[in-house]
Amino acid sequence: MSKRKRQEMLSAYALLFPAILLLLVFMLIPMINSAWYSLFKWNLVGEKKFVGLSNFSFMFVKDASFKKALLNTCVYTIINMVSTLILALGCALLFQKQSRVNSIWRAIIFVPVVVPMTVMGMVWKMLYEPQYGAINQILSAIGISGPKWLFDSKVAMLAVILFNVWKEFGLYSIILVGGLQKIPAELYEAASVEGANWWQSFRRITMPMLRPIMFFTTTILLINSFKAFDHIWVMTNGGPGNSTTTLVTYIYTKVFDSVGLASAASVVLFVMVFLVTMVKNYIGRDGAIDE
Repeated sequence: MSKRKRQEMLSAYALLFPAILLLLVFMLIPMINSAWYSLFKWNLVGEKKFVGLSNFSFMFVKDASFKKALLNTCVYTIINMVSTLILALGCALLFQKQSRVNSIWRAIIFVPVVVPMTVMGMVWKMLYEPQYGAINQILSAIGISGPKWLFDSKVAMLAVILFNVWKEFGLYSIILVGGLQKIPAELYEAASVEGANWWQSFRRITMPMLRPIMFFTTTILLINSFKAFDHIWVMTNGGPGNSTTTLVTYIYTKVFDSVGLASAASVVLFVMVFLVTMVKNYIGRDGAIDE
């Protein structure tokens, strides 16, 4: 290796070292500690008692709240991802062209993204109030009796998801707009000359060309859905009952009296995200199964 190459390599490592150090201190080491604590019974005071995999067996066999949180996490992730992607893609298709009106609309749908999640969660909690909330007041004005929203275990999860979709779809819309604007206009012109309609152009040109950006978008959306916490805690505290308890809210409630259970749930969450991400990578960035 030449002297110049060695200098470039050392310079690269020197630039990467602060980021690597931060990842080690704030991510890798805490993850290893969490996996280690999952093998103990401990409530933050006193001595830790080694129990092996008992925390995992207890969660999956005896802890009904964990199984409910696991189911809620899956339901939340699926509905939130599908709803957000459909709404974000629809808005991206509507506002992709460069114009003053579309720029204003893109700014409007992006506004909720920049407002803190907890602040908007508190606002929507007031809007969802069964008797005096604005949503039920509007429904009542048109002759519809609104549900109890956050106070009804059958509706609370849907209400939380509805808020999160409204809060974050603007971010993914802007990302998809960037992808749409990179598609060459000549492809649509050629398709039009060949007699292709809107749906054929969308299916044969738009979606294939969007696959790389869709891969990135769905990955970020998947991770954000799995780790949803702040708006759920602000709006429902995981209730009523356990109807909106997810794995992250379960971890938060357990960490104060059972670090072992909370750490074990963290390991389960990590494994879930890791496996789903690996499946996405296996499918491939271009939408085809990797050989």
